[in-house]
Amino acid sequence: MRADLVTDDMEFTPKCEAALVHIFNLYDKDKDGALNDQEIQEFSMFTNGKKFTEEELAEIREHLDCRESDNALLKGGFLQLYSLQTNSGDDDETWKDLKKHGFNDNLELEEPTGTVNSKPLKHDMNK
Repeated sequence: MRADLVTDDMEFTPKCEAALVHIFNLYDKDKDGALNDQEIQEFSMFTNGKKFTEEELAEIREHLDCRESDNALLKGGFLQLYSLQTNSGDDDETWKDLKKHGFNDNLELEEPTGTVNSKPLKHDMNK
């Protein structure tokens, strides 16, 4: 049985939010609290096997929490993205993403199933 991703109030459980924040931090290479175009495309390539289209990026910038100066996706926007996906009934897709980034059914970090830019993902849950 898998851990719950959301509460009855449709909010992420603490373990799910911690896992998603961990994933966000993996791609925030410059540690500025937002995913710039290169970082979000690295996330998309690893997670989905393809880059976001210009149309998808425009939707992200329009509807999710992005920094005004450069349209970089903020951590809150990243969580919004997953909240929309998960609460729309597509929690299987959220689980696929979590597992791809090395999380098990209990939302505990094990090993990732791929690489980013030909380098194995490095996970440090203490960051």
